[in-house]
Amino acid sequence: MSLKLVLLRNAVLLCAGLAPTACLAPDSASGRRAGPGSADASPSDVAMPADSTHRDAPASDLPLLPDMRDTSMFVSRPAACSEAASGTLKPVASLVRATAAAGALVDVEVAVIDGALAADVEVTLTCADDLVSEGFVAVGHAVSITTSSPITLAKRARVTLVFDAFALPERIESRHLRLFWKPSNYNFVSQPPVQDPIATLPLGTFSFATPAFGTFQLGYAQDAGEPVERRFTYRAISGVSMGAGAAAYLGTKYHDQFDYIVPLGGLVDQPYMLNYISKRLLGGFCREGEGAGIGAYCGLPDPTTPYEHPSHYLYWYHDDSDGAGGNFDRNEYLKIFQDLSYAYGNLLVYNPESPYLPPGVPAEDILRSASDRCDGLTSRRIAAGRFFDDEYNPRAEFSVIAFCDGEDGDPRGVLESAPGMTPIEVGLAVDVNGNGVRDLHEPVIRNLSEPYDDLGCDGISSADEVGYDAVQNPDPASDDYDWYRNPTGREGNFVYDDCSGTAEPYRDFGLDGVDATPQFADGGFDFGERNGQFDYNPNVSKYLERNPGFLYRNLPPEARARLRFWTDGGLRDLFNFAIDGAHLTGHLQAAGDNVRVYNDFPSLLRDRGAGAFPFFPDATRKDAFGQMGNSLFITYGNPDADAVDISLGDGAHVGTVPQALNRFMGFFEWIHNRWPGGDYTPVYGAFEREDKVVFFDSAHFGKRFRYGISLPPGYGVPENAGVRYPVLLVLHGYGQGPEDLPVTGALLASQMAGGAWQKSIVVFPEGFCGNASVFQCNDGLDNDGDGTVDSVNDEGLRQPCTDSNECAGVYACREGTCCPPWLTDCAPVDTTCGLNHEARSEDGVPVTLCADGVDNDRDGLTDLLDEGCLGDPTQDTEADCKKGGFYTTHVAKKDGSPGGPDFEGALLDMLEHLDANYRTKAPETVTVKR
Repeated sequence: MSLKLVLLRNAVLLCAGLAPTACLAPDSASGRRAGPGSADASPSDVAMPADSTHRDAPASDLPLLPDMRDTSMFVSRPAACSEAASGTLKPVASLVRATAAAGALVDVEVAVIDGALAADVEVTLTCADDLVSEGFVAVGHAVSITTSSPITLAKRARVTLVFDAFALPERIESRHLRLFWKPSNYNFVSQPPVQDPIATLPLGTFSFATPAFGTFQLGYAQDAGEPVERRFTYRAISGVSMGAGAAAYLGTKYHDQFDYIVPLGGLVDQPYMLNYISKRLLGGFCREGEGAGIGAYCGLPDPTTPYEHPSHYLYWYHDDSDGAGGNFDRNEYLKIFQDLSYAYGNLLVYNPESPYLPPGVPAEDILRSASDRCDGLTSRRIAAGRFFDDEYNPRAEFSVIAFCDGEDGDPRGVLESAPGMTPIEVGLAVDVNGNGVRDLHEPVIRNLSEPYDDLGCDGISSADEVGYDAVQNPDPASDDYDWYRNPTGREGNFVYDDCSGTAEPYRDFGLDGVDATPQFADGGFDFGERNGQFDYNPNVSKYLERNPGFLYRNLPPEARARLRFWTDGGLRDLFNFAIDGAHLTGHLQAAGDNVRVYNDFPSLLRDRGAGAFPFFPDATRKDAFGQMGNSLFITYGNPDADAVDISLGDGAHVGTVPQALNRFMGFFEWIHNRWPGGDYTPVYGAFEREDKVVFFDSAHFGKRFRYGISLPPGYGVPENAGVRYPVLLVLHGYGQGPEDLPVTGALLASQMAGGAWQKSIVVFPEGFCGNASVFQCNDGLDNDGDGTVDSVNDEGLRQPCTDSNECAGVYACREGTCCPPWLTDCAPVDTTCGLNHEARSEDGVPVTLCADGVDNDRDGLTDLLDEGCLGDPTQDTEADCKKGGFYTTHVAKKDGSPGGPDFEGALLDMLEHLDANYRTKAPETVTVKR
């Protein structure tokens, strides 16, 4: 992340040094009619006019304002349809548009860009029967788009629907419009989230991107735009990477605590990610009867989801672009798997004695050194004849072992030799050749659930359903899951479904998938066999229970109507977070939210710029995204990016510098213009603000918890003593800490001071539990009492002095030495500590973090008092897990026993601490437009 943060900081500093308009993306030609294009278009392919409504309506979350209706630009259309319109779409950019002869369909249009079609195709546009469902009002006629022969679009097409602008009630805004779609080869009507919409309501046009043709119609809910009482908590929760998944989970679980939920590139859909981990990252090994059999490698077919990385066990996708956000090599993957197991429990193999360790692995094993654990000790082996597995050990003819893995050098992520020297800790492998170590092609066990067929509630695969045709009727039962087209489908949705009397077929053989094997209660290693019900690994059940999409769909209707989401994901994110975010979007849409999908920043920013330049807010044009939808999902990255742009991070985990800035500035703009009654008062000249890290004792956490906080400009000014502020939580990524993000406070404060955003309190909660960040050589204390202290890389600045004028920067002369303000004991440099923290102890004697007398992880506990030390002074970390806590209640302690730290409860305690110690804005109910 460091390079990206440097680039991001430099971009911010550059903009901060320029006039405000210098950082605004240039305006495009607003108001021009859209030409041919789609979501895959480059900025030069399509001109996207600004979203426009037929009155200057307030956004949905702002108080009602007087009507400001202007009908001078309205376009009226005939009420009846006339002739059909037809034309030819070509493999190059082309369009078909209905003329006046089509009556009410005049100006209906379908367009494609280069590469969308393989050959010419004749297209016909005709009126069709209404598609809108009960409770909705139709807007314009339904339009059927048919082709002379079946086609598959390689890139999204763009469709423009039309209506009579005078017929649309004045209370209706573009965000209220919903799309009803009957795909040409499916038997159901869908309400998909609208992709890349361009609404020009005075002209009576609404265009959008679509992955396929069929019949389309617009509609709005009968109560859309009407006044409604909405409760505001004046809190929002956001997060990046690891923090994104937590924001989605905590925001939906504690829905009464937040108004807005903003997950930026993270684990927001547990079923998809679990499927990817098990089928891809841990897959590719031959089963019995496949290829060369068990102990050989069979590889994997190409991904069926666009842009999904083709990973398998020997190749964990590694991104070395500037936008990768870190060095996620095999060692980093292992830490993530381990921390997921601390948080949720072991997802791969179940052990009733430990939520973390696999069965057969003794608890004391975790205290052993890596070299000791990676030499095939017999205490870590389950002998042949005992451990069954339907995939790789159906007769238990092979022993099963704990094993090691880890990065073995370039190319990163690729395992070319085995065994590795990093204990995987949470997995078991089948030792086919019996040598006590996992060799390169020996398989890894995946006992997530009893075996089942993900066929939907009819128990029949689409290919076996009556009327099946791969092209004309691929889903006769209309039950195939698709996040966009059919998010309520059960077939292929990555989870087992029991549908009130019918259920997907499963084998009641227990987690090992083999009939008649010993259960744990009988001294075996199986769970759930012949108990008359389908069983997940209990840890997998916990993991799925925390799925934000499931939580949202089960909320009361009034809670769903109140919440708003802003979600994003990179097209090339190494963890497939654009795909993961799409699945969350499907859940939101299926449960009644009206989500807009924007494919890259050009489609989102429109007249604010083409996306090549960072977006910065404009105090004279507030609320850039107020009409862009109730909730938004942005997939950033250019599908046609060249090698240079990809190397710079296009669509990666963090993205290019402009993409990274657009991600943050976009959602900050959205949130800071959503809350009603905000303080937009400009602050002229130099202004006061405060960034700091706060420590407090958390009852749920059982020890000290910390968070970073950025107070808004003018918070401490006496005349603002009665002003109260909304709160935005920003949850950090994997391996970061709360001190890593408040640097963004300078950028946020600048926009608040300029009046572009309302002022708010921004909070960065603790989610870090990795390698200790404090030790004797950077703690600011004279640990060995020799009158010298630390080194912290400032040997050249901490010089003898008689006056502070002799000191550089913020350093001041104290006790005869130039010292920084954060140094507790001002003293000359202790040279035994060395530079760059090369040594940990001030007396030069080697010491572990569990025997150095320092609270290394800053939780208020030191050395053996800290559970992270596992009661052993030879351990070299006080941390509760590896690097990231995932902001949830851990099911496992560091030693693998039940009951880990409660990060989730600590965050709730933090909210109470904020309310008690800062001027946070109290919840209230406001009348807004539905």
